[in-house]
Amino acid sequence: MTNTEKERFCLLASSLFAPPDGAVLADLRQEGLHPLIEAYAREWGAESRLTEELAQAGDASLPLLREEYSRLFGAWQEKISLVESTYKPWTGDRQCGMVFAASKGLVMGDHALHMLELYRQSSLVVPEEYRSMPDHLCLEMEFLALLYRWASAEQVQRFIADHLDWIPELKEAVEKAAPHPFYRSAVELLHRFLHCETRNGKVTDHGQKTIH
Repeated sequence: MTNTEKERFCLLASSLFAPPDGAVLADLRQEGLHPLIEAYAREWGAESRLTEELAQAGDASLPLLREEYSRLFGAWQEKISLVESTYKPWTGDRQCGMVFAASKGLVMGDHALHMLELYRQSSLVVPEEYRSMPDHLCLEMEFLALLYRWASAEQVQRFIADHLDWIPELKEAVEKAAPHPFYRSAVELLHRFLHCETRNGKVTDHGQKTIH
């Protein structure tokens, strides 16, 4: 895959994990998209059924996907989180003094604060609906797409290692929830993509913008 193709996949992945609207179904109906995803999937060692399930989901009804999204990722505590901080200790600061410093399941932890700093350095504004969760998967995938366009190979790898290492836990949680094929395929493809990127560590270095 070229960096441009990786950027496109990251933007698609972001839309797949956002609350469903007509745009995501329109994206899935784009001419030539499914052969492209199928080629990616073969490169990542994924099963062909994944792309078939996504293709079929492109014909799914929007109410059905909205209902499933709410069941899996709704705002209630027992739902599956799409926020990085909830998968990690709230802070690694040993001088914090908070009784919940090492607890998991909380938002706005160290990783959220680091994402806010990355956005600030990049002159990006967090959308209002994500103010309390700047490390939401949708935003992180959009930021990774930006890195593929402007950043170095080292910076891309560092970001994946620092901020997307929780995706295997997300995948496990989704699979346990007996998801609709749309979301099973989406999380599996995302996991395969990131695993392949981590394993290969090969990204073209554009050297046009530095993000620390």
